[in-house]
Amino acid sequence: MLQKYCIALENIVYWAQLSARAAPRRTEPDAGQDKMLREGKIMVTSLYQSLCNMETIYADHVAIRYYDETKQGVTEVYYRQYAQDLRRFVSFLRSKAGDVKGQRVAILARNSYHYIICMYGTVLAGGVAVPLNMGKNWDEIQYELDLVEPVCVLQDGEYLQWEPALADAYSAKLEPMDAFTAFAPAQDVKEVEDLAAMAFIMFTSGTTGRSKGVMLSQKNLFSAMPAFLDPFDDVKKYTGWNTDEFSSLSALPMFHISAMTSLVSWSITGHSINLCNNLKYFYRDLGAMHSEVMAVVPVLLKSIYSDVMKGRRDRLNGLCVLTCGAAMFDPKILSDMMEKGFFVAQMYGLTETCGDGAWNSSQEAKYLTSVGHVDLSCEYKLDDGELCMRGDPIMLGYYKDPEGTAEVIDAEGWFHTGDIARVEEDGYMYLTGRKKNVIILDSGENVSPEELEKLLVPCADIQECIVKEKDKKICALIYCDPAKQETVKEFVTGVNRGLPLYKRMVTEFSAQPLPRNAMGKLLR
Repeated sequence: MLQKYCIALENIVYWAQLSARAAPRRTEPDAGQDKMLREGKIMVTSLYQSLCNMETIYADHVAIRYYDETKQGVTEVYYRQYAQDLRRFVSFLRSKAGDVKGQRVAILARNSYHYIICMYGTVLAGGVAVPLNMGKNWDEIQYELDLVEPVCVLQDGEYLQWEPALADAYSAKLEPMDAFTAFAPAQDVKEVEDLAAMAFIMFTSGTTGRSKGVMLSQKNLFSAMPAFLDPFDDVKKYTGWNTDEFSSLSALPMFHISAMTSLVSWSITGHSINLCNNLKYFYRDLGAMHSEVMAVVPVLLKSIYSDVMKGRRDRLNGLCVLTCGAAMFDPKILSDMMEKGFFVAQMYGLTETCGDGAWNSSQEAKYLTSVGHVDLSCEYKLDDGELCMRGDPIMLGYYKDPEGTAEVIDAEGWFHTGDIARVEEDGYMYLTGRKKNVIILDSGENVSPEELEKLLVPCADIQECIVKEKDKKICALIYCDPAKQETVKEFVTGVNRGLPLYKRMVTEFSAQPLPRNAMGKLLR
């Protein structure tokens, strides 16, 4: 009881001191604030500056909403509380690890408000946040933990339930991720000395071999922010909607670069994030929290598309802007969604580019298969068809892997994406395949598997497919309903008729769904 009283008293003192030194607080939303930010009239270049804005400009705005299981309802967190909790976390981390400058703090948990606090609070304290993918097996998780050597591992207890090996290996470093709530907020949080220093390690999913730890700085992160803010001018231009008042549903996991960048970009402008803790409860959360914007991956888009085409748009609770951040979206689905009144934007980016790359906000049918124009924050060139990028959003390198870094970042600073692309005269870019996946035939012909996979997408009976080399032939490995195999064969035969002889595919069926990695990517 005495501890709670002391913490409450410290909070009163903290807010009194903050008010004395803070800029005048605006109590009413300024509709032009995000536009000013995007035009460069107000510069936010670090999480500390964002924290200061939370405490002054946006203090009375809703920052984050989430469905609280214990209350069976929605909890709203205002920016004032968000900032206070970030400072609490700094106090907690200092108490456990002292000076954490450059030290790694791992996070192994489901999406939650506490997750956000732990991730950004670590960076505010001068540490390096390492969000981990809970979907990976223990061997993969242990490899990543051993690689980064964290000073502590913040977790919600869920992973421990099915992998007690975590406790055996890291018992001394495990901490509950809500432990910060018992601390008074730190008043002496300051800007980190070097914004170009490592602040995050984001592990790539990879399709073969061990995952790589992508090192990102705050400079990387905030250099990419215009790419995530500018497109809303296009939304307003095309639709007339008031994007100053939009809320976004964040459904992607926190270890995903898109989730991280969206959380930061929306806090810069004072907008609200509606947090989906678990995709299993996607429709519950969507129904409970009105959201206009959401970043989607193919599986989510297909579910939303199904609702729209079946006349169940009421389930979407106001959703009207979709950003698509993955390859192989069916152009028909995109076209149908646009016809139904949705604004659909496609984006291209990698963890190594801090999610930055290209953005297609055109609603014209002729550009449906394009990822759009390359963002101005980066230079780009095509090297034998491979897209290369250079600029401030590009990663520092792979953690403890200088050889791997040198393979993708050349002496002139160009990051080689591994994606094969072409750019038309109008500036629109199209991805045509992956360099590493190129099949080289005995005849010397190069074949992009992705090019052929796109030709198979229109077949509704194909549930999953990959194109690969097998026995020196091009093989389409397909998973579908056994009763539909003959229909699928006929479709592939029809596709083959329109292809040159060296590109024609043999068909092979899988009795089981095709294997995927922890991020859901098909393994080749």
